[in-house]
Amino acid sequence: MSSATIEKAADQRHPTRRSSVESLRLPVLMTLPTLVIVFVVIGIPLVYSLALSLHRINMLTQQWIFVGLQNYLEILPQPDFLYAMGRTLYFAVVTVSGGLALGMAMALVLNQRFWGRGVLRSFVLIPWAMSPVAVGILWGWMLNGNYGTFNGILTDLGLVEKPIAWLANGWAALNLVALVHIWNQAPLASLLILAGLQSMPENLHRAARIDGAGPLVRFFRITLPWLRPMLLLVLILTTINSIMAFDLFWTITKGGPGSATTVFSWMGYAYAFQFFRFGEGAAILYVLTILCLGLAWLYLRLFFPRTRRPPAGSDVEAKPRGLGHELVLRVESRVQAARARLTGRVLGAGWPGARLRRLLFRLGLGTGVLLIFAWSAGPFLWLVIMSLSPSVDLVRTPPTVIPETLTLENFRYVLFPGGAVDGQSSVQATRVPLSIWNSFVVASFVTAINVVIGSLAGYAYARHGRGKFMTGSLWALMMTRMTPSLALILPFFIIFRMADLIDTRTALVIAYCSLILPLSTWIMKGYFEGLPPNLERAALVDGCTRLEAIIKIILPVAKPGLVAAGIFCFLVSWNEFIFALILTSTPQSQTIPVIISGFLVQLRFYDYGPMFAASVLAILPPVLLALVFQRHLVSGMLSGSLKG
Repeated sequence: MSSATIEKAADQRHPTRRSSVESLRLPVLMTLPTLVIVFVVIGIPLVYSLALSLHRINMLTQQWIFVGLQNYLEILPQPDFLYAMGRTLYFAVVTVSGGLALGMAMALVLNQRFWGRGVLRSFVLIPWAMSPVAVGILWGWMLNGNYGTFNGILTDLGLVEKPIAWLANGWAALNLVALVHIWNQAPLASLLILAGLQSMPENLHRAARIDGAGPLVRFFRITLPWLRPMLLLVLILTTINSIMAFDLFWTITKGGPGSATTVFSWMGYAYAFQFFRFGEGAAILYVLTILCLGLAWLYLRLFFPRTRRPPAGSDVEAKPRGLGHELVLRVESRVQAARARLTGRVLGAGWPGARLRRLLFRLGLGTGVLLIFAWSAGPFLWLVIMSLSPSVDLVRTPPTVIPETLTLENFRYVLFPGGAVDGQSSVQATRVPLSIWNSFVVASFVTAINVVIGSLAGYAYARHGRGKFMTGSLWALMMTRMTPSLALILPFFIIFRMADLIDTRTALVIAYCSLILPLSTWIMKGYFEGLPPNLERAALVDGCTRLEAIIKIILPVAKPGLVAAGIFCFLVSWNEFIFALILTSTPQSQTIPVIISGFLVQLRFYDYGPMFAASVLAILPPVLLALVFQRHLVSGMLSGSLKG
C-alpha cells in the first residue's frame, strides 16, 4: 500500500486527527511571522554572544582565540564582579520593594471615586511615559552639587549655606538612583494593581462589610488574596527591570563615584564598549542573562502553576476557567469561613462614629491625591520651567529655584538651528530636529509591524492556545522578553556590522521589533480573550472563512486593544536608548534619546537651556499619548492580566 493510502485509512479510523490538524494549521501560520522574527533575531545573537564569551578577541588582528570557560573563571572570583553583584541585588531589592509599596498605595487611591480621577490617572502615567534618558537628565540636574534644584530649594529656604554634593558619596548615589528608578517604574506597578482592583467583584467587600470587617481586615483578608497573582507578576517584572537598569546609571553617575554605582549592566557595558574586552564583557552579560531567565522560569512556575488534566476518555468536561473565576471562588470561601471571626471583633468596630470616619477618609484621600500629583507631575513641570529659563539663570550662584525670566529662546534654538543662544553655538542642539524625525520614523514602523503581526499571533494564542505547540511557543516567546537588552547589544553590533546595517534606521527597526513583539502579542492575547467566541461562529455560519471573520469582524471590535498595543509599542520604541546608542553613530540615524544624552558629553554653560528644551521635546509625544489615551492603556493593555 502507498503512504497516501495508509494516511487516508488512518484518517478514516481517526476522523478527529485530521480535523485537529486542520484546525491547528491556521493558528500556526498566524503565529509563524512572530516566532520567526523573535527567535531568529534574538536566538542567533544569543548563540553568538555565548560564542563570544568563550573566546578572547584581538580587535587589531580580528583573531578569535578559544578559551572555553576561562573568561567566566577569571571574572567570577574578582572583587569588582562580586561587588557589582551585591550592588545589583541591593538595587533590585530596594527598587522592587519601594516600587511595589508605592504602586499599591497609588492604585488604592486611584481606585476610589473622586473628582478629577481621570486627570490624576493621566498624570500618574507621566514618569512611566518619559524616556529613562530624559528622566536621568532631569534628576541628575536636580541632584547637581553646584546648581541643582534641591540645593536651590534649601538655599532659598535658608537651610544651607553652601551646596550639598548629593552624588559625591557612593552609598548615597546608589540609593538616589534607586529613588529615581522607583519614580520612573512605579506607575507600571500601579496600573497593573489598579487593573486587578477594578476586576474585583464588589460583592466580596460588601459581604465583609455586612459582617463588620474594617478597612484593614478587608485589605488583608480579601484584597491581598485577590491581588496575589497580579502582585507576583508585578514582583517578577519589576525585578527584571531593576536588574537590567542601565539608562539611569549612564546619565546620572556613569558607574561612579569611583565604582560605587557599578552594577552588572554597567560593568558589562564598560568591559565590552569602553575597554573593548568583548569576551569578558559577553561573559558578564551572559551571567546577567542566566539570572534574568532564572527569574522568568520562576515567574512561569509561580504565576502559572501546572494543573492536572482529567484522564483521556474521562466524563469530566474540561471547561477552561480563567484565573479570575478561580479567585472569586477562593476569596468567597475565605469570606464565608471568616464571618464568625470577623463579627464584633474586627478593626474599626470601636472607632468613632460613621460621620467622623467618613471625614477622616476624605481628608486622607485628599492628602493622597495631592501627594500623588506632586510626586508624579512635579519633576515634569519643573523640567518644563527649566526649558523656559535662560542658561545663565540655571547656573547662578548661589543656586535658586526662583526664575528671573522665562523665554522660548531655547526651543527656537533647537527647533531652528540657524540661530544661537547668547552668541554661542552647540553642535548637539542642531541635531535635535533630525533626531526627532528619526525617532518618529523608527517608532512608526515598529508600531505598525507589531500591531499587524502581534494582533494575528495574539488572536491565535487566545483562541487556540490550549495545544502543546501553542502553549510551549507562547512561553518560549515570553521567555525571550526576559533576555536583557545589553546581552544582545554586542552580538547585534558585530552581526549588523558584517551585514552593513550599522548606523541605519533599519537596524533599529529590526532590533526593536524582536524585543517588543512578545509584549504586543501578550497584550493582544489578553484583549482577544475578553471577546466572546460567538462573534467568529456567527460569521462562519454566514459563510465567512476563518480569516475573513478575523479581518472583518474581530479586528474592528478589537480596535481599543489595537490602540492600546500601538501606544505601548510606540512608547517603548520611542524611548529605547541602549540599542540606538550602540547601533548608530551619525545624526542621519540617531534618535532623540541619543542626542539628548550627547549633551552630557561636552556640556558647557550655554547648553543647559537647549538640553532641557530638547528633553521636553523628547518626552512630549509619549507623554501626550499617555495623557490622551490613558483609558485605553488601562482597559485595553491590561484587560488580559488576570486571565488564565
